[in-house]
Amino acid sequence: MSVVPFSIGLTELKIAERSEFRTSLVIQNNDAVAIVYVRFRKGVTAGNGLRLAPGASMSLRVPEDDPTMDTWSISDTATTPVIVYEGFGK
Repeated sequence: MSVVPFSIGLTELKIAERSEFRTSLVIQNNDAVAIVYVRFRKGVTAGNGLRLAPGASMSLRVPEDDPTMDTWSISDTATTPVIVYEGFGK
């Protein structure tokens, strides 16, 4: 298990490396007003990313989803607090 805080800004940032061993991934937008966008490859923008509203989270897990990919994020503000949880269990 890994829980890592990030400060997401106006330029994209990789928040999770590809891992075939990862079984779950949770991304939490901890800001009260900022919007975060997530994409599972480089090049995330507000136009092509999954939108995480203020306070929202998204969760991926095996076998329903594919949490093993690179994960990139960007925000509509300069310093948006985001927490990323990576699970490696069964």
